[in-house]
Amino acid sequence: MAGQGEKTALQSRSIQTRNKIVAAFEALLKEKAFENISVAEIADKAGVSVGAIYRRFENKDAFIPLILEAYKKRIEAFAADPANHLEPDIQAGLFPALQEMTRLAWRFLEKDANLLRAAFIHARTRPDLVGEEWDDLLAVSAAGYAQLLRLFAEEIQRPDINEAAAMTLYLLNVGISEYGLYPKEGPAAVLALPPEMFTKSLARAIYGYLTTAD
Repeated sequence: MAGQGEKTALQSRSIQTRNKIVAAFEALLKEKAFENISVAEIADKAGVSVGAIYRRFENKDAFIPLILEAYKKRIEAFAADPANHLEPDIQAGLFPALQEMTRLAWRFLEKDANLLRAAFIHARTRPDLVGEEWDDLLAVSAAGYAQLLRLFAEEIQRPDINEAAAMTLYLLNVGISEYGLYPKEGPAAVLALPPEMFTKSLARAIYGYLTTAD
């Protein structure tokens, strides 16, 4: 489906060209930040003319919906890999599960930092282009965290599991994105922790929230 600013490709050849452009854009996002990618670079990597891109995309902003499209693909691929499955040990308790959760989040960020940076920025600055799917992704994530927390209901002191899951999602995303995407800017600049120590500390902070009664 075409996003806002993208012109619908109807013919098979046009669809193939669009797929080349999308693949080139996603590949460039692995190499550099969205703001540093030019339309000419996308065209060159896709093996098409700049005019071919403008026949399908009104401007560079029309690529913003593709950021979310790529982000969803990465999440699905990451989740499909058995190496990234979170299998909590109920007997070991809540903290080890949270620690593994933060490690997985960091691993995902390390693979696609430029994509995540673009997704987070444009979800806030251009919600008109990102659409409601971003909110849907967050809702699915919150539901997953709620399912995880229910496994450790005896340890958790928060009165509302769904609210606790939403806060867990918030703390995890803010912590990982601030420290992983902007390590030399803002609050993250005062920290000097290697990833293993940072993820453990973040898990400890979330654990403290979940196990502290009002």
